[in-house]
Amino acid sequence: MSFAARLAIAAAIVAGLILFVGAILDEDPSPTPTNQTDTNGGANVAVHSGPAAKYHAKDGVLDSAATCKECHAEIVAEWESDRHSQAWVGKLYTDLSQNHRDPNCWSCHAPRPILETGIESPAEARANFREQGITCLSCHKMGNHVAGSRKEHSATPDVNPDCGPLFSSKMAREGAQDATIAFCGVCHGLHGTDNEFRGSKYFREGKTCLSCHMAETMSPGTKGGPSRLRRVHRFAGAHSQKMLQRALTFEPRIEKGKLVVRVINQGAGHRVPTDARHRAIWVRVAFLDSFGQPVAVPNPETNQAETEVSIDLIRLFYRHEQKDPTSIHPAGTLGQPNWRESVIAVPAGAKGGKVRVRLWYCLRIGVPAETGTLIEERTVDLE
Repeated sequence: MSFAARLAIAAAIVAGLILFVGAILDEDPSPTPTNQTDTNGGANVAVHSGPAAKYHAKDGVLDSAATCKECHAEIVAEWESDRHSQAWVGKLYTDLSQNHRDPNCWSCHAPRPILETGIESPAEARANFREQGITCLSCHKMGNHVAGSRKEHSATPDVNPDCGPLFSSKMAREGAQDATIAFCGVCHGLHGTDNEFRGSKYFREGKTCLSCHMAETMSPGTKGGPSRLRRVHRFAGAHSQKMLQRALTFEPRIEKGKLVVRVINQGAGHRVPTDARHRAIWVRVAFLDSFGQPVAVPNPETNQAETEVSIDLIRLFYRHEQKDPTSIHPAGTLGQPNWRESVIAVPAGAKGGKVRVRLWYCLRIGVPAETGTLIEERTVDLE
């Protein structure tokens, strides 16, 4: 047999083997979990890959929250109603950033995927889709995959191949306390909110940021998927009166002719206010005589007579203001009380009357307290 004939036979055998192996693989298109180190160099993640590459997203597909809506309409609707989706276009941010001119703000108001830049690193600004603010992909995108807390994705029918879901230990429900806090701290740690939480009693109880800011619900979350316990992607916080009332209360009392008001951080796992220096809590008082008529008192700041005055301003201060913070520590912080007291003398004309005390939360300093959220109001009888 000639050399050319033997070469042709060998080529035919190799081609046959390739076709045979390909046929075997095509008979089992189900994905096979394989271990792969995540892009943070952290714990392994189970990447679902297989002969059909069913769970690997297409290049360039995962770039907008619109990708997520087809299968996760309910969750996307929650996100759309949340402040994270307004992080770039909201009026407060637009004003404070001088209409987006301040580049120091960009990285947290339109961040690149955190799982790619690293939860131990500062956030980095992305260049596209900034109007979507802190989007689904800011937290869940990892390369050409969407990372989440579920280990088994094949239970969900008709998984979109454009999604490429994988399990990330950094999002696991159990045993991921440090990773969860660090995840939020990429942005919310800018002024130490994450470390404030780590110093609180809630950290020692095993809680995380999500314990308060992401409620749990039973729902599918995925089109066609089974109902399961999941987190609501609406992050309740300082814009919610209910959350403010959960975090703060106050106790007014009369001592030796003076009104003493103790404001207590009863439920927040961080200082209040925290992070943003433009936020403030006001303690406002109004004295009424025995006939219910207002009694004017000097404003502690201006010394001008007013019928309702602020006797305390609780906030973080800008560096140029050169003032120590008056924000209140969370419960259980070593060496620090979780309350703060303010005092004002009861005017002579109010004796036998009442004093009304109001606790206000404002998202922006420099505007009247009454434009904020009323947390609580109480009236105390004066002897």
